[in-house]
Amino acid sequence: MAWFLAWYTWGLSLAALAPISCRLPAAWRGSTGAVTGRVLVLGVGNTLRGDDGAGYCLARALMECGGVEGADTRAVQMLNPGHFSLLEGYDFVVFVDAYVDPDMPPGRGVAVLELDPSRLSPEDVAEIVQNTDPHGMDPIRLLVFAYAAGVFRGRGVLIGVRPERIEFMKGLSGEVIERLVKALEALGSVLQSKGARLVVDPGCVAAWLRERCRSPLLE
Repeated sequence: MAWFLAWYTWGLSLAALAPISCRLPAAWRGSTGAVTGRVLVLGVGNTLRGDDGAGYCLARALMECGGVEGADTRAVQMLNPGHFSLLEGYDFVVFVDAYVDPDMPPGRGVAVLELDPSRLSPEDVAEIVQNTDPHGMDPIRLLVFAYAAGVFRGRGVLIGVRPERIEFMKGLSGEVIERLVKALEALGSVLQSKGARLVVDPGCVAAWLRERCRSPLLE
């Protein structure tokens, strides 16, 4: 499930039931080199809250339309701290979620952000873990939890899709479905850099999203 996450220096402010919105700390930006090994694509989102379900729906569409060669794909409706175990054994994780960046240009619907928890100090990691509401988990916090627990020592990418509406018992908006199809290009590029590749038909993905996710997806 996507939640509001605003960074103030290293402090956190949380408001429930809204898409991730964050200005990532400088320590997270960039990459420290190539990654080889196991790759996970993890789509998250609450499909009962409109465009908040973007990541979940895309992951499910990938599974139904051919999948990813060289990577595993999972879809989770509502993240909780226990889900950090999903990252165990992986070297790189690609999150897909509804996301709003304060610096994202108005006309831009997809953002790609690199996440490297190894660039955080132990004090930073401890502060994030201690200040996390168990009911307010999101991909960024999940990555830090997994890193702190020692089950994940790799890096990640967040592919964020700008939402249009977050409304209870609503499906995805048409705008977000279009953005998800466009996000396949970004996802494919990231996966290719890690030795994996998309084997999906974009037309199948678009059709599946329109058929299954224009109304709340109950699974």
